[in-house]
Amino acid sequence: MAGRTGRPVLLGAAVVAALTLLVGCGAPSWTYVTNSADRTYLKVPTSWKQVDPAQVASQLGVESADDSSQGVWIEAYDSDAQPSLNHIIGETAQSPAILVTVQPIPEESRGQISLDTVRDFIYPVSQSARQQMQLGGATSGLTGFTLLGDEVLTPGDGIRGVHSVFSYRVNGGEPQIFDQTGYLNDDASKLYLALARCSVDCFEKRQSEIDGVVSSFTVREGP
Repeated sequence: MAGRTGRPVLLGAAVVAALTLLVGCGAPSWTYVTNSADRTYLKVPTSWKQVDPAQVASQLGVESADDSSQGVWIEAYDSDAQPSLNHIIGETAQSPAILVTVQPIPEESRGQISLDTVRDFIYPVSQSARQQMQLGGATSGLTGFTLLGDEVLTPGDGIRGVHSVFSYRVNGGEPQIFDQTGYLNDDASKLYLALARCSVDCFEKRQSEIDGVVSSFTVREGP
C-alpha cells in the first residue's frame, strides 16, 4: 500500500488486528432466549424465528406471562420460512422447531408430580400414559410410538429432570421425532420444558443443529 508521496505506508499491528476483527465479525449466529426471573436459558440459530405469541396464545389457550410468578411463560421458535406452532403440535414438521416453557405448579398438586409427569407433559411417553391413551381409542391421533432414548438428569442445585427422545405418527402422517428435556425444581413448584421436533428425514439431516439447540437448554435454581 503506497501513500501519495510514493513511500510505503506501514500499518501498525493494532490497526491490522482491528481491521481483521471487523472483517471477521458478522451477525451473531445465535438468538438467546432468556427468562431471567426463572433462570431459564436457550439459544437457537438466528435463522430460526419466533412464532407469533398471539398464535401461541390462541392455539394453546394461554397467553405467555413474563415469568412463572405471573403465569405460564412460553415461547416457540421455528426454522421454517413460515413459523407456525403447528410445527410443534400439528401433523408434520419438515424443519426443526422448538417450544420452551416454564409452568408454575399449584401447591396442592406438587405432591403428585413425578418425572413421568414431565415425560407426559405434552405427548404421552410413559407406559402408563400410553396405556391410558389406548383405552381412549384413536381420538388422540397419535400412533406408532417408539422410544429412542430416555435419560434421568441430575444437574444439581435442587434440579432433577429427564431427557426423552421418541417418535410418533400424528393423524396418520409420516413419523416425527420429538426431543424433549424437562426439569422440576426441588419443591416441584415449577416445571421447565423444551420440546424440539421435526420429521425423521429432517432430524437425520439436521441433527447436529437440533442437538446444539437442545443441549443449550439450561435451568438454574437459586436466588
